[in-house]
Amino acid sequence: MFAVAIAAAWLVVLRDTAEPVTVGEAIDSFREKTEPSPAESPIPEGVYVYATAGFEKTDALTGVTHRYPKRSTITISATDCGVSLLWRVLKGRTTEWIYCTTPGGWELASQDERHTFFGRTEPTTYVCTGVPIRPTAGTTKWSVACSTDTSEERGAGNVVGREPIRIGGQTLSAEHVRRASTFSGQIRGSSRHDVWFDSESGVPVRIVMVSRTTNDSSVGDVHYEERVTLRLTSLAPRR
Repeated sequence: MFAVAIAAAWLVVLRDTAEPVTVGEAIDSFREKTEPSPAESPIPEGVYVYATAGFEKTDALTGVTHRYPKRSTITISATDCGVSLLWRVLKGRTTEWIYCTTPGGWELASQDERHTFFGRTEPTTYVCTGVPIRPTAGTTKWSVACSTDTSEERGAGNVVGREPIRIGGQTLSAEHVRRASTFSGQIRGSSRHDVWFDSESGVPVRIVMVSRTTNDSSVGDVHYEERVTLRLTSLAPRR
């Protein structure tokens, strides 16, 4: 009986859940904003729905893989310097990108990631300086420099080119931008982030993210991997 009780206790302690965030929940959250937007967003505000394929996994503790649901959302809202894009796929797995508008185009100001495994959420916020994400014509390559309190991200960005993307029965022109980075410090590894922006509205119509990192922890190195593809289902935001 004692062994059974110990096993049951470990199951409770190591219990891991990965509940999807529904489209309705994302819309409700958008509607519940009590403060007016501080400025006009360069992208039409609202909740955008994406066909989603991918996963995240870690070898921490017993190891676990979270398979992502078939749909996820990005909520677009104005910020003081430009626009916030909040991707919500699981309760506990989110990424928020802040893009600032400048004379040279849009720049990535920060990227805030939340990962939750076994009931514990790990927040990581990268602050960036002078990193284009959707530059004006003429800029095709640039350096990437972002950091947390304990880690550094260094890499390169470039405009891959314009590509046709089909959404909801129509074909539109999209600007394909890529960011490839390596990490050092408490977080080590690499990532590649591809975004296709609608040339007219600026809405991300496709996003592909691949990341493999190793993190320091009290029990040794913890390995993390994520692969995800997002495809916009409609240019019309939900509100």
